[in-house]
Amino acid sequence: MKKFISVALIAVMTLSMAMFMASCGEAKDESGLKIIGVISTQLGDKSFNDSAKEGLDKLADEGYDTSLVECNNDSGLWEQNLRNAADEADMVFAVGSELNMIETVAKDYPDVKFVWIDNVSEHLSEYDNLTCVSYKQNEGSYLVGYVAGKMSESGVVGFVGGMDIPVINDFYAGYAQGAKDANPDIKVVKNYTEDWSDTDKGAQCGQDLKNQGADIIFCAAGGSGNGVILKAKELGIKAIGVDQDQRLTMPDYADDILCSMVKNVGNSVIDVVKAYAEDGTWTGGEVFYAGMEGNYIGVAYGGEDQEQLVSQEIKDELATKIEEIQSGKIVVDTVF
Repeated sequence: MKKFISVALIAVMTLSMAMFMASCGEAKDESGLKIIGVISTQLGDKSFNDSAKEGLDKLADEGYDTSLVECNNDSGLWEQNLRNAADEADMVFAVGSELNMIETVAKDYPDVKFVWIDNVSEHLSEYDNLTCVSYKQNEGSYLVGYVAGKMSESGVVGFVGGMDIPVINDFYAGYAQGAKDANPDIKVVKNYTEDWSDTDKGAQCGQDLKNQGADIIFCAAGGSGNGVILKAKELGIKAIGVDQDQRLTMPDYADDILCSMVKNVGNSVIDVVKAYAEDGTWTGGEVFYAGMEGNYIGVAYGGEDQEQLVSQEIKDELATKIEEIQSGKIVVDTVF
């Protein structure tokens, strides 16, 4: 009898394990998609790139076949890594403004779906296997600009961009407008790191803007912008983070960060993949505009266990501003 029970128990456990393994691979088996992300720089920026990885990781947790390649800012690897990914994948995510050779690669791989994150291809309409995700960063930047304008004591707020390019200047346009709506007498000064990873360059930009009187600085420069946050206490300023809630991703510096303009890159990665895998929806040759609707853009203030540096009064004012932007009452400046 004991032997029979043991055999039966083993059989049940084997069947249960088989069912468990099948269920774990269900999403992967259903979609059949292999997805590869190519990052022009590297991970560890605690903002844009890491947010893209977060999206791919969540997809992997659901059973999708995902992987990621870092180019470490080596221009000699950009096109080759895109091609290597296209040789293996059904869908390739290009993460980085530098990957503008994506049109050429997409043309050579007509059966592969390509997604260029945070950039718009010049000849996008000519490629039905390429879509671009463009974020309404100007609107989110307006909100944190409003915070800066309300909270600045010096009457000068700063902006650090990674590169003097349209997408970064779109951040600045919204930021400056928001700051001036909060305080018409505010002065907005800016600088560029011309790099996405060098924190020393970010720190130097922060120093330059502090010398011009800025006491709050918004950093839209990827990993290099973190140099402003690292130096904030020494400079006696407050920073505004970007892309992720940097009070959470850089908790040791939470006291130096008022809030963050969140660009949920990971959410857009997930939504593009699932729209295609589950519904067959593909916006080839078109731009996918990601804004406040869908939780792609917003403002984050840190965790519930962290001291809130932005008052509830200002948060309430922002809630009104969000409604006015969404209704069209406020039209946020843009370079596009």
